[in-house]
This record gives sequence, C-alpha cells and structure tokens, in this order.
Amino acid sequence: MKQLFFFALPFLLFSCKGAEQHKAAIEELAGQWDSTTQVVTNFAGTVSTDLTNYTQALAGTTLDEATAKKLKPEQLEAFGNAQKAVTDALGAYPAFQQTINDFVTTWTEKSAVLTELKDGLAAGKLPADATTKIADLQGMVTTAQDNLKNWQDSYGAIKGGVDSAMGQLTELMNSFATSK
Repeated sequence: MKQLFFFALPFLLFSCKGAEQHKAAIEELAGQWDSTTQVVTNFAGTVSTDLTNYTQALAGTTLDEATAKKLKPEQLEAFGNAQKAVTDALGAYPAFQQTINDFVTTWTEKSAVLTELKDGLAAGKLPADATTKIADLQGMVTTAQDNLKNWQDSYGAIKGGVDSAMGQLTELMNSFATSK
C-alpha cells in the first residue's frame, strides 16, 4: 500500500499543481462570465419588454366608430398609413430578437463548460484541455461584449424608428381628438 501511495503521490501533486495554475484564470473568467451573462440577459429582456409594450400600444390605437365617421377619407388613409408605419417599424424586432436568442442559446450551452471547469478546480482535477476551454470561453466573453455593443447600436436605430412612427401615429390621433 505504501508503494502505491508513493507511486501516486507525484501524479496527485501534478494534478493539484495543474489545477492551481489555472485557478486565477478560471476565477477571473467566472466573474466576467457572470457579469456578462447579467448584461446580455438584461438587454434581451429590455428588447422583449419594449416589443410587448409597443405591440400593446399599437393595439390600443384604434378609432372609435363615432370618430371614424367624422373623419375625411384622407384622414382615414393617413391613419391607416401611420398604423402601417408602426407595424413596419416593429417588423425589425423578430430578426433582431432571433439573433440575440441564438447567441443566448450558445452562451447557455457554453456555461456548462465553465461549470465543468469550476467543478474541476474545486475537486483539484481539471480536464487535460482546460487551457483550450478557458481560452474558448474568454473568446466567448469578448464576443458577447462586442455583440452587445453592436446590438445596442442596432437597437437604437430599431427603437428610434418605432418611437418615431408611434409618435407620428399618436400625434395624428391627437389631432383627430381636437378636431371633433
């Protein structure tokens, strides 16, 4: 038994040393991963909430029968065009959301790799390809941060388009209310 212990001792020391050499990188990565996850999740939630709110606001922009009867044909046409402009602007949301959701799906899958590394670190035994996995996950964090910047820029344009169209529709509806 003693011989087995002395035989296994170098391997135990080496595996612990291997885990220790990656400890700082894994801990830093875990912190970055958690904060990036929070930011991406919050952004995805904002996009979803805004879409829901805009869709509900658009659904609430109907003319009551009495108002519609009092409007001239060109006013009714303007109203229809304004509603269509909002609908068209909202049309940018589905593809945008799909892009974010696809990334979040990949991100979630990669979270399992980080969990494996953290569990391995806690157990003192990391997989042989730990360095590659750490680098891959660090690349994902960078990609997420880059994507987020691009998404925020794109979303500014999408949201601005919807806000503009919704503002025009609201202004038109207000003009109908004052012309009664």
